[in-house]
Amino acid sequence: MRGLIAYYTKFGNGKRIAEALARGLEESGQEVKVLQLPGKVDGDFDFVVASSPTRLGRAMGPAKRFVSSLRGDWAGKSFVAVGTGVHSEEQEGKRSETWPAGSADRLYERLEKAGLKPLMGPQKFWVENADDWKNARLLEGEEDRAREVGRAIGRMLSGES
Repeated sequence: MRGLIAYYTKFGNGKRIAEALARGLEESGQEVKVLQLPGKVDGDFDFVVASSPTRLGRAMGPAKRFVSSLRGDWAGKSFVAVGTGVHSEEQEGKRSETWPAGSADRLYERLEKAGLKPLMGPQKFWVENADDWKNARLLEGEEDRAREVGRAIGRMLSGES
């Protein structure tokens, strides 16, 4: 199958996750194109992985606009929604429940509303909680986890368990 990984990144963490997902998908026999948003989608694809960093619990504009453009020909195709965000140790309050990597949840809702079919629930990848956002990095092991998620997506698309 041929898939598209469309991602928006603010400080580079989304690119690293998208590339790791692509490696996992390719290892499982899928053909993948990686597109940084905003960008032009050219070609026909069987599935899409949409990814955005989280800002105030939501997906960022370029990712939201991309997902909003997936109508018509995309209906019925498979999707996975991905988000990056700060992992919160805090357990109470609305923000701790919906803000960390909430972009994955919001993209999932939008993709489902556009008529695409989910392959799995929202996938969230974590960055360290840093005061300096420009220097916040993925937590150790997140790229490896993204690669494994890519492999799992590939197995699902191939009909394997």
